[in-house]
Amino acid sequence: MRSWNKFSSLYLLLIAPLACAQATPRTDAQMDDFAGPVKSVSTSVTPTGVKWRQPDGPTLVTPIWCRDCEYDQDGTKIKSGQVVGEDFHGELIRLVRDGNGHVTDRFATDAASGQMLSHDVMGPLGKIEETIYTTGDKVSSRQTFSYDQYGHLTELVSFDAAGEQTGRVQTIRDKDGDFREETAWGKNGVLDRRQTFDPVTQVEHFTTFDSSGEVTLTWTVAGGKLTWFWEAPDSPRQFGDNFSEWPDDRDAENYACHRDGRCDISRVHYDFLDPKKRNPKSAEWRDSEGNLLYADYFEYEIDSNRNWTSREVWVWTPELGERTLYETDSRTITYWQK
Repeated sequence: MRSWNKFSSLYLLLIAPLACAQATPRTDAQMDDFAGPVKSVSTSVTPTGVKWRQPDGPTLVTPIWCRDCEYDQDGTKIKSGQVVGEDFHGELIRLVRDGNGHVTDRFATDAASGQMLSHDVMGPLGKIEETIYTTGDKVSSRQTFSYDQYGHLTELVSFDAAGEQTGRVQTIRDKDGDFREETAWGKNGVLDRRQTFDPVTQVEHFTTFDSSGEVTLTWTVAGGKLTWFWEAPDSPRQFGDNFSEWPDDRDAENYACHRDGRCDISRVHYDFLDPKKRNPKSAEWRDSEGNLLYADYFEYEIDSNRNWTSREVWVWTPELGERTLYETDSRTITYWQK
């Protein structure tokens, strides 16, 4: 079982935290899909103007997570954004470390105005508090994060500018990081959704609720296959009516469901350059009968650290009728000397 709802992404599949008790937290550079001691990256993107739209469901074109960035020797990000013309637009990040060199606080400021954007309080397993600011360094929102003994995120709580709780998400995983249950509440503690997975029966349940506690959508997956879907007849499209199951690390089965209980089933197959699945070679999306709906193909130049320095992104749709160049990306990467 590996299901992601409407806004799912290949990113989650590729860089999810290592699921084992002895796993070390991933660095910012690794989270941005870099390998090796990356010091800085500068990216140039050249679109061709071809019209192509990502459909709802798993991501086909892996995005560039950080266009113009810098990292310290520990892989922690200290600059993040994009150069436009001769000007840098983005964040400058100041790190505060304790006597042992561990980062205890991260302050992000706008590179142009110097305005405070966010403040993260860091713990040994990741950030434990995040504060977002608006103009004038006024608090806009805040979140707190809790972890289990194995380093897996167990609770995320959100607050507004006045300190009132606006949401809470609790997640349960086993010691290996495998999903077991997630429950989300909205403002005033109102139950919003619940998702569970039983590893013995291989049954997964997902349910959403309205403000009065009535079910608005529910589905059941058994053995990786959808067995039941129901949505309130008068409800608009909502979170949970488009989701994906991942029977393995190269295929996603996508379900686009409708109020009448009917679901359109399709499959996305990924191929990669290397065993760690960092650089996709292709992603092909086919309907239930095997007809190709969308496709992306990638051509790379790779450096000695297995990071790409240039890539071409080609797309295919029935309207295009052939593989068509969508975008050419190039980037200059510098590394810390060992």
